[in-house]
Amino acid sequence: MARKKYVFWLLLGIFSVIGAAKTVTVESRWQKTPIQVDGDIGDWMAPLFHSEKSLQVDYAFCNDADNLHLIFIFKEQKYLSSLAQTGFTIWLNDQGKKKKKLGLRFEKKTLAAAELIAVMEKKSGPLTEAKKKEMLAKPAYIINQFDAVDGDNNDQTDLIFKQSILPEFTSMSASGRLAFEFRIPMGSGNGLNLAPGKTVTVGFDWGGSTKEMRRQLLQHGGYEDGGGRGLPESPDLDPEGMGQRDSGGLPSQRGPKHYVFWCQLTLAAENK
Repeated sequence: MARKKYVFWLLLGIFSVIGAAKTVTVESRWQKTPIQVDGDIGDWMAPLFHSEKSLQVDYAFCNDADNLHLIFIFKEQKYLSSLAQTGFTIWLNDQGKKKKKLGLRFEKKTLAAAELIAVMEKKSGPLTEAKKKEMLAKPAYIINQFDAVDGDNNDQTDLIFKQSILPEFTSMSASGRLAFEFRIPMGSGNGLNLAPGKTVTVGFDWGGSTKEMRRQLLQHGGYEDGGGRGLPESPDLDPEGMGQRDSGGLPSQRGPKHYVFWCQLTLAAENK
């Protein structure tokens, strides 16, 4: 009985330490001049950067009265996991909780010319016939696209963004590093509830398995490899050996890792 009590209190102490771990607090810098969303690390000052050392990533924020900018740099390619398939999601929670309440999912997509025309006309209005003809001459396009989603992965884009100013992102690879740069509009024209001086909990989310990848797993008994279709295994960041799980609750030890981490962000006010 004494041994059981000892084990109980030991485990309680361990879980208490884990539960007491604080979310990293970061500050955004006030940006006086516009930043081009081009993935150029040179636009960002080194003292701004914060690191998640376990994943070998650096990140930094800056903002003005209208936009929040983020740069996110992968220093080791192996930690990209299946980002190319899942996209990169930025979660925003204005209640100070590490909970997936509202997210912006950024990803590259291949669209047929007719599909891209439909997307552009939905966002900006009708295109001229000459422009459509020019675009249809090319069968497909690779575009940077975003969707607003809730914690259950339901599309909230039309509900959150009722104005023409939309988020954007780009990426650039240099010196063995991959940088993603994002611009997120603020103000009353959208439902993100971001503003200078406000504090919000931010989550960074990528990797894991999409529905299509899980379907492939069920059909073939594992992820395909060879021919450029394979999905690389990521290093084991789960020392407890419990395995990562995707949103459907299926074990994903045989597939790519799903990574999520959070920070507490305070946006800069104009007088800083």
